[in-house]
Amino acid sequence: METRIKAEARRLGFVLCGITKPESVEGFQRFEAWLEKELHADMGYLARPDTLAKRQEPGRLLANCKSVICVALPYPPAKGIANIAAYARVPDYHIVLREKLEQLACFIEEMLFKKIDTYIAVDSSPVLEKSLAVQAGLGLVGRNTLLINETYGSSFFLGELFVDLDLQADEALTGDYCGDCTICVDACPTGALLGDKTMDASRCLSYLTVENRGDIPPEIRWQMSGQVIGCDICQLLCPMNQGLESSESDLGLYQVLPAKLDLPACLAMDEESYKAMFGKTAVSRLKYKSFRRNVILAMADSISQETLEILKSAIVHEADPICKDAMQWAIEVVRHRLSMP
Repeated sequence: METRIKAEARRLGFVLCGITKPESVEGFQRFEAWLEKELHADMGYLARPDTLAKRQEPGRLLANCKSVICVALPYPPAKGIANIAAYARVPDYHIVLREKLEQLACFIEEMLFKKIDTYIAVDSSPVLEKSLAVQAGLGLVGRNTLLINETYGSSFFLGELFVDLDLQADEALTGDYCGDCTICVDACPTGALLGDKTMDASRCLSYLTVENRGDIPPEIRWQMSGQVIGCDICQLLCPMNQGLESSESDLGLYQVLPAKLDLPACLAMDEESYKAMFGKTAVSRLKYKSFRRNVILAMADSISQETLEILKSAIVHEADPICKDAMQWAIEVVRHRLSMP
């Protein structure tokens, strides 16, 4: 039965599929220690007692849960210069993975000629996905804090199908792909990667540009290097990600957004235009005002009189205090860049 389930998962486009048990998660103590160090920025929901209990014992998410099927769906890996992370350029993975996991659940029911109880988790549930994936044999966590597979690198999304079936568990992976390599740690522009396979989320550009809805500290702004949505530096430079083939195929994860956004055009967007352009991608979780904040700060990376004039014109009509502060800062930075010999 397990072989047939994995074959169907592969047919659905999942390049990796493994099975583990829901009783406990080996990575929970590490996660708890990370929380105790207060490295989770403003993501207080991660430390809520109700969600902590589920992360420690994922079987709580489904009554009578006996197995967890872990899968990975690839996306086209980051290549070259971009100001929007590769994961954000494809259709919303939450929707794509959920639909495919629903199809996998239907296949299992048809195979067994009976109804089964299931729970689907895709990123937003209180699940330690990487820890479960390691237990299911999908890969190992690297110094960039991401799950890495020897064949597919780290350019994939994770999802889980909880079932009330007693399936044979796969052997957990052990070891370390990173060895003495610290390329990602050394390259992280804000020093968010701590070298022990954890990060300080308050310094991570992926957190700051997407999850964070407040201001971005000035000391971090200088390190953004034009990034608008997310950051791929730790994946782009990882030796395990070199030579990966593009995953654009019939899997539904083709790129729908450009790698490099037109910043003046983005600044001029109203909220409806923003939703029309990004609404079907994972970027939709980013609030319009936060998107504008990011665009403004990215424009500070320009050495252009035209950019300066655009910002000076826009600040006159800017009502949002966070965006206005970002504009004032960007204007000063661009002026400084233009004055340099």
